[in-house]
Amino acid sequence: MPVDGPFVLVPNHSSFADHLVLDAVLAVLRDTPTRYLTKAEAFVHPVRRRWTEGMGGIPVDRDRPGKELLAAVDAVFADRGALVIYPEGTRGPGWPLLPFKDGAFRFAVRAGVPVIPVAMWGAQHILPKGASLPRRAGVRVVFGAPLPDDTSLSRPQRVSALTESAYTALGSLVETARTEPGPERAGQAARELVRRAEDTVETMLSRTDHLPAAHRMRQARRLLELARLTASDNPNDPVRADARVLTARLTGLRALDAPAPLRPVLLSSVRKDSEAVLRHHPDHLMARYLLGRWHLLMPRVLGGDRGEAIRHLRHAARIGAHDTRYPMAYAEALIAVGRHPEAAGQLRDVIDAPAPDLRTADRRRRAEAHYHQLAAAGGVPTTRRG
Repeated sequence: MPVDGPFVLVPNHSSFADHLVLDAVLAVLRDTPTRYLTKAEAFVHPVRRRWTEGMGGIPVDRDRPGKELLAAVDAVFADRGALVIYPEGTRGPGWPLLPFKDGAFRFAVRAGVPVIPVAMWGAQHILPKGASLPRRAGVRVVFGAPLPDDTSLSRPQRVSALTESAYTALGSLVETARTEPGPERAGQAARELVRRAEDTVETMLSRTDHLPAAHRMRQARRLLELARLTASDNPNDPVRADARVLTARLTGLRALDAPAPLRPVLLSSVRKDSEAVLRHHPDHLMARYLLGRWHLLMPRVLGGDRGEAIRHLRHAARIGAHDTRYPMAYAEALIAVGRHPEAAGQLRDVIDAPAPDLRTADRRRRAEAHYHQLAAAGGVPTTRRG
């Protein structure tokens, strides 16, 4: 699933719950808008029209699509959004697939955007055709790769080829979605979800993000919830460890903005989760970093121990030397206990490292300020090593 860029998404269609499932998943995977081609009849009744518009529906007269529809579709692609079109045209039983209509593929060929198939299984149990009240059930969602598009063919031939390949691909994906995933497939999905959650947090902290931090926090937490649902139940699973540590990191970030009386309560879970992960994964970089930061931040009366901070952050700086946040944190811990010459060496590493982004450049400026303060106070060498 591309994080950015326009495409046409073609799902199987068995329930009104399909809209809700896709919207929930796409909201955490992407920042750009998602719109749905919806039959014009859904816009007749005022209440249903407001609901459909709120869900991103675009009205389409299936017998006489007009220029307004083309303009609306073009606007979706111009916003780098996803256009969802159910190629079956109406709700079916979920399996087997109904025959495909070619409208989705005409739009894709006209705009030159990829087509991505996605299968859902279980939505038909939440809101079956003919039912008015939803039921509790789980849904499995399986995305496929973008369909190959032979641009050497004529436009009608491309549309026909895409329609056929989509039917084959979506049929295979539905079979996959109907089957409980084995450990390898579940692990792959969980790893990808955690990776996307990590990317979401880094985007939030980049200082160039255009979305509110609260939105990114919600995205990351929902991605982690999906990862935990998908991952194995083995507590030693590295994916579960990564998810737990990232959850602790989000809690720590939340604590920084919380009222002072609440911070120790929130931060207690950061220590608990980090220690739990390190019992099974002693070289977990972020767990070491978080636990070291926790000990450096918390007063002794609440369990903080600067010696423990030094131990964990030294380990993090050793195994994470490629990222200046770890030697920087170790340097600040060394400064806190008065070990200035050692701190100067770590600061020098931060100063000499590349600074390709705003956060790294800020870290370098902070390291330079610390270094000059140490030099002024204690005779730390100001010339470059080597």
